[in-house]
Amino acid sequence: MWPADRRGALVADDDGDVRAEPQLTAPHALGVGGEDWASGNVAQPSWTLWRDELAEVGGRSPLLHFVDARSTRIELSTTHPGGLARFITGAPTLLSNLIRDDVALRSARVAADQIAAKGLELSTTRGIDAVCLGIGIARWTNGGVEYGGPILLRPLAIRRAGRDFELKLRGGPALNPAFARALEQQFGISLDAAAFVALTDAAGTFKPNAVIDQLRGLTGHLGDFSVAPRLVVSTFADVSHRLLADAADLTHPVLDALGGNASAKYALGEANAAVEPSDPDRRDPSTDTLLLDADAEQERVIAQIEAGNSLVVKTMPGTGGTQTIVNAIGALVRQNKRVLVVSPRRATLHGIADRVAEVGLTGLTVTPRSLRRDVITAITRNEKAQKPGLGDIDEALVRLRGVLIDYRGALGRPDGVLGVSVLDCVTELSRLALLPDPPSTSARLPRTTVEALALDRSTVAQTMVDAARLGEFRYGPDDSPWYGASFADGEAAQRAHTVAQRLHDEELPRLLVRAGELIGSTRMRPFESVAELGTYLKLLTDLRDTLDRFQPSVFDRSLSELIAATAPRRESPTMSSGNRRRLKALAREYVRPGMHVGDLHDALTRVQQQRMLWQRYVAAGVTPEVPVGIADVQVAWQQVSQDLAELDIPLDRSGDTRLATLPIDELGSLVEGLAAESDVLESITERSELLSTLRHLELDVFLGDLAQRHVPEERVAAELELAWWRSALDGLLESERALLGANTGVLERLEADFRLVDEAHASGSAQLLAWQLAEDWKIGLLDWPEEADALKRTLRGGAISASTLNRAAPHLARVVAPVWLASPYEVPGISDELAFDAVVLVDAGAVTLAESLGSIRRAKQIVAVGDPVTQTPSPFTTAVLQPDDPARTAPFDVDELHGRSALAQLSELLPVLSLTRSYRAGGDDLAELVNRKFYGGRIDSLPWAGSFLGHNSLALDYVENGTGLPDTVTGAVESVDAEVNRVVDLVIEHVTSRPRESLMVVTANERHAVRVQQAVLAAVAARPELTDALLGDRPEPFAVTTIDRALAQSRDRVIFSLGYGRTPHGRVLSDFGALGRPGGERLLAVAMTRARRSLLIVTCFRPADVEEGRMQHGAVALAEILDEIADRRDDPPQVDASDPMLVDLARRLAERGLRVSLGHRSKLGLVVANGGTCVVIDTDAALLGRSLRESLRLRPEVLRRLGWHYARVHAFELFADPDGVADRVARLAGVETGGPITEEIAVVG
Repeated sequence: MWPADRRGALVADDDGDVRAEPQLTAPHALGVGGEDWASGNVAQPSWTLWRDELAEVGGRSPLLHFVDARSTRIELSTTHPGGLARFITGAPTLLSNLIRDDVALRSARVAADQIAAKGLELSTTRGIDAVCLGIGIARWTNGGVEYGGPILLRPLAIRRAGRDFELKLRGGPALNPAFARALEQQFGISLDAAAFVALTDAAGTFKPNAVIDQLRGLTGHLGDFSVAPRLVVSTFADVSHRLLADAADLTHPVLDALGGNASAKYALGEANAAVEPSDPDRRDPSTDTLLLDADAEQERVIAQIEAGNSLVVKTMPGTGGTQTIVNAIGALVRQNKRVLVVSPRRATLHGIADRVAEVGLTGLTVTPRSLRRDVITAITRNEKAQKPGLGDIDEALVRLRGVLIDYRGALGRPDGVLGVSVLDCVTELSRLALLPDPPSTSARLPRTTVEALALDRSTVAQTMVDAARLGEFRYGPDDSPWYGASFADGEAAQRAHTVAQRLHDEELPRLLVRAGELIGSTRMRPFESVAELGTYLKLLTDLRDTLDRFQPSVFDRSLSELIAATAPRRESPTMSSGNRRRLKALAREYVRPGMHVGDLHDALTRVQQQRMLWQRYVAAGVTPEVPVGIADVQVAWQQVSQDLAELDIPLDRSGDTRLATLPIDELGSLVEGLAAESDVLESITERSELLSTLRHLELDVFLGDLAQRHVPEERVAAELELAWWRSALDGLLESERALLGANTGVLERLEADFRLVDEAHASGSAQLLAWQLAEDWKIGLLDWPEEADALKRTLRGGAISASTLNRAAPHLARVVAPVWLASPYEVPGISDELAFDAVVLVDAGAVTLAESLGSIRRAKQIVAVGDPVTQTPSPFTTAVLQPDDPARTAPFDVDELHGRSALAQLSELLPVLSLTRSYRAGGDDLAELVNRKFYGGRIDSLPWAGSFLGHNSLALDYVENGTGLPDTVTGAVESVDAEVNRVVDLVIEHVTSRPRESLMVVTANERHAVRVQQAVLAAVAARPELTDALLGDRPEPFAVTTIDRALAQSRDRVIFSLGYGRTPHGRVLSDFGALGRPGGERLLAVAMTRARRSLLIVTCFRPADVEEGRMQHGAVALAEILDEIADRRDDPPQVDASDPMLVDLARRLAERGLRVSLGHRSKLGLVVANGGTCVVIDTDAALLGRSLRESLRLRPEVLRRLGWHYARVHAFELFADPDGVADRVARLAGVETGGPITEEIAVVG
């Protein structure tokens, strides 16, 4: 193997070893390997192809090849003097005031319609202001080529005013640059642009005659050169020349790599170092500086851009591309970088500028068209900026975030031993409560038992089930005294039962009778238990023995002195000998005559004890007496005691719980129960053996509860689960302080405080950036005072350009103009003197790579953003074409152009990230169809509340009588009257019913677009009240356009009118134009994605009406969509019952009269509706895994924008008080759940 460094080519060193040498991509840096080799860059052939492509951009330039026809220009050379005077001064002037002749006005209006449409197209989709007043028309021939164009140009605005048009000059005159170049290149005549423009100023009045005369004088020697003093309005722009000039030097790593330079491609890959965004819940507030809120996908993109990586970002409808770009701009500017943002769509650039201005950073973005005004705005902002005080806010944010993170962690973190979390516990307990026969044990298990059963409870449960099947829980402690007894075998149980029967039938009654008689004769109080009876018998026996040896008087008084006297001397050393002798003599007097007591001291001690015991059981003063028959009772007592002791063993009684110690009445009842016939003793041995295996688990309390409630075998396992999960929950709550004692009131206050503090922190990011720029501005004024003076003079001088700004203040220009917004066709006008650090190509899928060359070469870091489905480059012309011009209908391969887009080309070179989370507030049916048909299901969006209420966002309007005659040229039935009329009716209906929502009509047929536009204008003429809604100035005015021109536009509602009809015989002869050609699927995707809220498809035919051979490409997809809409049915919703707490809540809400949906569209856990009010319920389970900002602030805001009322429900709250939660949600949905009911009182009298 060759040892090679991957960064360059393999070369041999002096020792013969092969090594790698870095390969440079600049042509001048490449070595020459042989005398016949030429140095160069392998990307040069690609450069040449790109330049050839640029030469064709915009078609033939109207600046040099103006098509002078009645349909392509408005002739103002012979206008009414009064109107022309007003027009020349710059005042808005109606076309009818300039042209008073009806015939000429009619022709001018037709041309004005074409010019206005072309001007709008170029402005919105290309960022080119092309409508101008051409002053003087020069014509000549050179080299067999005819030339013609205006001499001077003045920018002009044209807009429709009812059936008329309003014209207004927007700037001063300028020399036609293409005309000046052509004169110099072809005839060597050099024109001084400033001098020519100065000739038009006659004492402050615009008079172009001097320019005409001067040019005639300069070209008078040219035989075929004419200059006509005319005023014409048309579109005049030349983009290809500027783009070509700007692409003179294409040496750039990205362009080299795209051109096939392998080393450049490898170097780009090595330079890219992917980074991971910081955890939003852990990052320091000082680093959390996004201008706008962002989701996780957007933050990942911003992190790469902030790290300096070049990348491609593929966006999908509604996924927040604009806010991601704004955040990226803020991150780059915060790094003191200069950014160039390029998009062909003016609406996109306006959207970016507006979002930046909304956060308080007015003037941060500048455009070449408004550079002077933007710079002044930036300076004003810098002068007024104040340092925001975010210290306290950030401290509060950190504290609140810490508490809530700890709570979430404790809620969802599995216990190290048990392996379950608190949330698992409440979820499982809720699931158990939903069982048809839910468990209800109140028993709790010890922690040791909970831990022992953590991994496997099935074995224990099965043991209990087996025992229950044998009748273990059929009887409880209150049902049989044999409950809980254990025996070695069945014979032992039978013997015990026999003993109990013997006791009950014979022994115990006999004993009680005899003992009662015996004790009753002694005046002792009645004995209370068998054990106490034994004590009585023992006492009486001892008394009898004592009275046999001593006189009865021995019990009359205390014997303490006598006992002390008869004790050894060492035990009472203080007693005198005389007294001791006297007391011993007295003690001997108590002994009966003829009786011998060997140990008098011991005998007297026993007498003393007997005396005290006797006094305990009899009334005071009663002398001890011994009845007759003690022996018989004692024998009976011994038998009973022995039998009771035998029963104590299986009943597990000992100590104070022995049967003998029980009160007589209780003992009698117990013995009666033991003696009774019972099923308890059946299979008791087997049950005892089973339960003995569980004895180490300390389940006695739980087993007793089961027996007490006679739990059947099929419920035993669920009862064990309830006891375990509840015991586990109690233990976790006790050990986790972060759970705040399950106090949801405290938690709600903390979350509310977090939302306020987090929002305040987020809104302060723009203020921090404004303060940073202000500080840079102030430092710049001190460091470069000469630049400040030059900048002031430049701004006072009027309009400025990028080059004049940079020459006047190269350092301060970075501060006052850090972000430039331009279309790719304006980029050549931005001087190369301005060094950009990053270029953001927005809508990169709508321009070719060639059109983006000037943008890419201006910075090292390239970020391309665009929609990979709907955005496709398309050829365009800057000139207004005649109706029969072949260029109007020239076909183009959409797929081929799509592959040449900047987005597609850069995607093959740079890392690609995607934004898939859509936040567009539109109908679910339209969103799901677009997602499935065109985006492969990659779009992730939350449901719209309107769809839950039954509002469709996708509908089909079939025109029944949509027939017409085929066109004599195309053979197709196009734009039938019925469809045109239907569309007009729908437009008027929209204006009257939804005046605040924007509307656009999109059609697949250009002729149909023209006819619909004319029909709408006719309707406006008949109904003047519609003028403002349909023709007035609005942010999103009403428009009628074809699919290919609709790409840069979107509206709240769109009418997609196909524009093709049927023959009188019902046949469809059309090939559906662009939809039926290659790339038609992409055009169809454009049509289907222009609506933000609702799309209505108007068609004269059904898919079955179309011959199969006529449907190709996009037409096939269209037929599938039409079929799907026509056959659409309301499928039953799929219920997600995975969260038992939500299932339980759903049942309670349904009982309160609300319509509920569990797992709504697999996106929302539980939603409810009452009338027109929809509520979404979010629990802890739905929010775990999301950042605090997203779950507590952003997600509720998004759901509210989608029409939902938002209810945040905590797991503990739902677990502890589900009815209370249900009442709260019901009230939020507008359902009254309680309170006094006021009834009408009838008035009498």
